[in-house]
Amino acid sequence: DTLAALAYLIFPWKWPAWREGEFPGQAEVKIKNYFNIKYAHVFDSGRSALYFALKALGAGAGAEVLVQAYTCVVVSNAIKLNGAKPVYLDVGDDFNINPDELEKKITPQTKILIIQHTFGQPARLNELIAIAKTHNLKIIEDCAHALGARYQGQLVGTFGHIGMLSFGSDKIISSARGGGLITNDDEINKKINNYKNSLPPSSYGKIFQHLAHYPIFYAGKALYSFKIGKILLKLAKNLNIINKIIYPEEKAGEMGKNYPARLPNCLAKILVNQLNDLNKIIDHQKYIASLYDKMISNKNIQLPLNGQSDCVYLRYPILVREPKKLLRYAKKQGVILGDWYSTPIAPADSSRNSAGYRAGSCPKAELLAGRSVNLPTDRQITDKQVLRI
Repeated sequence: DTLAALAYLIFPWKWPAWREGEFPGQAEVKIKNYFNIKYAHVFDSGRSALYFALKALGAGAGAEVLVQAYTCVVVSNAIKLNGAKPVYLDVGDDFNINPDELEKKITPQTKILIIQHTFGQPARLNELIAIAKTHNLKIIEDCAHALGARYQGQLVGTFGHIGMLSFGSDKIISSARGGGLITNDDEINKKINNYKNSLPPSSYGKIFQHLAHYPIFYAGKALYSFKIGKILLKLAKNLNIINKIIYPEEKAGEMGKNYPARLPNCLAKILVNQLNDLNKIIDHQKYIASLYDKMISNKNIQLPLNGQSDCVYLRYPILVREPKKLLRYAKKQGVILGDWYSTPIAPADSSRNSAGYRAGSCPKAELLAGRSVNLPTDRQITDKQVLRI
């Protein structure tokens, strides 16, 4: 991936293919074939994909969209930018929507249910879909964490009206930034296709940032245990050489600059390469999770998803009493742990008021957010690193 990105950055004859080319179409075909579904579309980001999924299903002024707490602010932003209102549902021990909470929050204004499969653990789809059908709700499956996960043998993303995918820098497969939508519905597909075809290409500056992400992170991770790696990553972010995962305006409830747009051809090339390796990546993540299952025996640590065979383990979540203390300690040892999610609407410095979340409305999500840390499972994690972690 780093070599492919460097080739697009360094070789002048590659520059005309940054924006347009064959690879977005190839990626869509691969996604469609993988899911055995009629239609697939790629976009510049998961947040853009979700925005258009909501738009295609009629989210608008006066509509309510049900979404779980313990989620990312870009989800509530996509709802609000369509003119709709996010209504938050509490979660269960699996970090996903508690079906018992769903019925309580449905009103005559409720139009859409977003079902998030957190950390790659499928939500309780049978119960959620049954309730949604009773109330004639449209369903979007948020598979940003869960590409390749299955529920009762069927791929998640194929149960609802639309499945949303993300190919961001911290997802199961990554083109630095990117997203997708899948559907079997002809009318919904026409709308999504029209939205996509009307989009501008991504800006050259933004594409440069996404391509630069690969060599800079490659070097930064390799040198992270030395101070130079940390300095390199910090400088690259502060100088806007690489993209930020979430921008300040998004934390304030607005759409980020340069979104939405089409997926650049050069990033789609990297996406195609990774789609070819998807099953290997998932197998690796499940294997790493199985090692954590066996090796973590400290009674002060809870393993909420221990041994969940259907989970694809984008991250391996644990619950501890003092997560901030653990994160600081690990960082001093050169181990990067994750804090997804330290608040019900992440990241922690996002505006809860702008997101429409009321403190105390989802107590389980708040409890989990106050105790959760997650361990890495990505392709670079080896058996030796698991032992150290």
